[in-house]
Amino acid sequence: MYGLKYNLLLSVFLLLTLPGLAVKAQLRDTMINVGNHSLHFILMEGKGIPIVFESGGGNDASVWRKLLEPLSSKLGAPLITYDRAGFGKSEIDTVNVSLTNEVKDLKTALQQLGYRDRYFFVAHSFGGNYTMKFITTNPGQVVGTVMIDIVSPYFMTMERSKSLKSEYASELDNIKKESLGFYHLVLNYEASTAVLHEVAGKINVPMTVIGSGKSPFEEPDRSLFIAALKKYADQKNNRRYLLAQNAEHHVFYDEPDLVIDEIVKLYQKTASE
Repeated sequence: MYGLKYNLLLSVFLLLTLPGLAVKAQLRDTMINVGNHSLHFILMEGKGIPIVFESGGGNDASVWRKLLEPLSSKLGAPLITYDRAGFGKSEIDTVNVSLTNEVKDLKTALQQLGYRDRYFFVAHSFGGNYTMKFITTNPGQVVGTVMIDIVSPYFMTMERSKSLKSEYASELDNIKKESLGFYHLVLNYEASTAVLHEVAGKINVPMTVIGSGKSPFEEPDRSLFIAALKKYADQKNNRRYLLAQNAEHHVFYDEPDLVIDEIVKLYQKTASE
């Protein structure tokens, strides 16, 4: 009997102390109704301020999947990924879809999930627009953000947004058949860019900006994109800029350890303040 109890206690001790045997946080897959449609969320449970991930245009929650376990192991924080309206498994309200309304819907969903007033954001590419709007719409609630190769207002001028939208004009019918989310993203691109210019200068939260050396543009736009992002990062003293010289646009695919380390550093600094 003594030997049985000893072995049981030893097993519990090993499970709790050895990294390779530690109990992993569970993924939760759920749909949240936000009014006229539902959004698809994949969460990893944890304690403390939740980390909310905003994907780039055309992407869904799946792009973040390989970051979740390492971040959960290092931070133990709740990790929240989701498909924006019309992408992945999320539905879309085609009548009222706009960046501003999507941000409102995200806040509604987060509150339903039990996360009401403090957040940390990680954003990629076009997801930076949504994150900036969320920050300004919910002042004092976002403690910090890591921005990965986001669209800078110094690069995405209103003229450039109009030009990019026109490039898709002949393909809109096909795009609509393949992805309602991307279809409405294109239709609203100028309006979304206007929101970016409205809110970008108002962001005061601590920020780490990670740029890619191989941005999603050809020269000369590639160099302009990189320079514009650095210019935005250099505007405030509470921003840190890094250039992943050999990484492409999805920096977390090519340099996952770099991205994870920067998220951990800023989260540990800001979530405890």
